[in-house]
Parts: sequence; structure tokens; C-alpha cells
Amino acid sequence: MCIEVKNRWSVYIINFNSCYRNLANKVYRIVSYYKLRLARLPDSNYAISSGFACGAMVSFTPLLGLHFVLAVVFAYLIRGNFIAALIGTVVGNPITFPFIWGLIYKVGTYLTNIKLQKITHEINFDMIVNQTYEIFFPMLVGGIIIAPLVWIITYYVIYSFIASYKKRKHKKTKGY
Repeated sequence: MCIEVKNRWSVYIINFNSCYRNLANKVYRIVSYYKLRLARLPDSNYAISSGFACGAMVSFTPLLGLHFVLAVVFAYLIRGNFIAALIGTVVGNPITFPFIWGLIYKVGTYLTNIKLQKITHEINFDMIVNQTYEIFFPMLVGGIIIAPLVWIITYYVIYSFIASYKKRKHKKTKGY
């Protein structure tokens, strides 16, 4: 009986490890794909980095239907790359949104002194209309505070990545 239990647990562990490995491999491939797409854009390091940073920045706002539009508008204002801005909105995705929204909501309630609401899993139209001040306003304030910090951090990280990629590529084509 003890051997049977050990065998059963080992099957569960092997299945979990293979699923985890497959998921990690898929995430790695997606990140690598977007890194290459970003690095191969034909524009200056500043334009690509600032465009991507604009996309990442608007992902930290609660304005869901406007992320693409806002990313392009901000990229236009600071002369960033539009494609990089659209790629930058990938920072906000269904996996990261709960963490982003929780962060901006907590920051917003702290700054506005609005009492923290217990939010349930069910969000409906009635809740949005009736609790706009208690939920949306703190998220908007938190997003306005956090977004510039996200822009600065993202800009420097992406700028260093793009500069090193282009430098390596230039060395390769020169034959050094």
C-alpha cells in the first residue's frame, strides 16, 4: 500500500512538473518573440524605448477600452514609436491586471482617504454606476501616481536592452 501511494504521488508530481515546464517554455517564447519584435523596429533607441514605456504606462490606468488609443497619443506627444507603444500595452494583460488594479487601488485609497471597499468577484454594471467614486476614482488617482514611475523604469530598462541589441548586431555585421 505504501508503494502504491508513493507511485501515485510521483505521477502527480511528474504531471505537474511537465505542465509547469510547458507553461514556462511558452512564456519564455512569448517574451523572446516580443523582445525581438521590439529590438528590430527601424527607429532610434529613444523612439522605441519611449513608445514601449508609453504602452506600459497606460497599462497602469483603469481606462480599459482606451489603452491602445492612449498609448498612441502619448507616443505621438513625445515622438515615440507607435508600434512599440502598442507592444508596450502587453504589460497589461489578464494575468497582470489583478495585481496592477490592486496596487493602484491601494495607492489611490491611501492618497484620497476613501475607505477601502471589500470588492467581490462579481462586478456588474450596477456596481460600476453606483460605486464609481468608491472604486474608480481611487484607481484613477493611483494610476496617475504610479504611471509616471512605470514609464521611467520601463524606459531605462528597454533603452539599455535596445542599445545593447543594436550594438551586438552592429558588431556582427562589421565582422569583429
